[in-house]
Amino acid sequence: MKRTIAKFAKTLGTPVSVVAALTLLPAGALADLIFEHDGHTYKLVVLPATWQEAAAAAKGTTLAGDPGYLARIDSAAENQAILEAVTSHLSPAQLANSIPNDGSEAAFVWLGGSDARNEGQWTWFNNGDLFWQGDFNGAPVNGRFTNWGVQPDNLGGAENALAMGLANWPEPFYDLGEAGQWNDLDAGNKLVYVIEYDAVVEPLTGYLDQPADQGVYSGVGMIRGWALSEEGVERIEVYIDGRYAFDVPYGDPREDVGFAYSDIDGSSTSGFSVPFNYSALSAGEHAISVIVTDRLGDRIEHSATFEVVRFEQSFLYKENTPNMNWSLASSYANYITVRGVEVSGSAYSVTLRWQTLTQSFEIIDIVKH
Repeated sequence: MKRTIAKFAKTLGTPVSVVAALTLLPAGALADLIFEHDGHTYKLVVLPATWQEAAAAAKGTTLAGDPGYLARIDSAAENQAILEAVTSHLSPAQLANSIPNDGSEAAFVWLGGSDARNEGQWTWFNNGDLFWQGDFNGAPVNGRFTNWGVQPDNLGGAENALAMGLANWPEPFYDLGEAGQWNDLDAGNKLVYVIEYDAVVEPLTGYLDQPADQGVYSGVGMIRGWALSEEGVERIEVYIDGRYAFDVPYGDPREDVGFAYSDIDGSSTSGFSVPFNYSALSAGEHAISVIVTDRLGDRIEHSATFEVVRFEQSFLYKENTPNMNWSLASSYANYITVRGVEVSGSAYSVTLRWQTLTQSFEIIDIVKH
């Protein structure tokens, strides 16, 4: 099954593509990875688990209503796609945490094959298809794709779970398998794993309306935008200058998004917004990152760089209300500059500009004299 989103309104802004690794995560740590190949979606889960734990986790998830399963590989192209996605994504530390206790000294990733029920009868987790019969001298069944190293060997009599090598093994001879080839391992090892779904859905998308990139802000404004996923939005986090600030509520009305994505449930309530005191930040340039996570675990990051202009005080109380008794105003195009504004005994020039988005004049420059 394949689902796509055909319509996109340019006025909503350019959607942000899927990101696999977030720069805001701790050094060396990478998030789970979502990728696609030949009409299927895959999710690399970087938290190591036993084969049984991984199989249960896969079965407990869905995509577009279809249940997940530990990855099944039916072609050399699919095998290569998974190998490249996994090896290019995992950090050295994560690779080191996915090495089984069998002396191979190589990292592996769990796949959905097992011969736990009948030794030498290798079947796929998703539907029980028999794909290999025997040990390393055995043969594929019904022409199904296999990619064993000098395996399976059932070392120690307890290797019943299928895994793909992410490097040549074992040290130091590297004569039992190459990166991308399969091995039978003890199911109790904790490895990273790949979940597969028989569906492709449009990636998580959205836009950050405010603050606009290279925009200028002062006082209390908004952080607002929209996000949309066919799997539903789980969480929206805000980071200011690289530090977590808060989560943003989700579900604001967005008729414009609803019109553009009328075939997606919830599109008309896909907005997010929260008031924010920009003047609580120091004057000058700042960076914001809004990270949206959907229920599949897919993530996107909306980023912008903006400038804060402010008076010396971050908040003006009633007694500090700007006094313009002796001020002079001039205008040009959509700008208004007011000179001689007095705040707490100091004089300022304040420039305002018409903002179409908010339908108001907003302060874009404050200069103390």
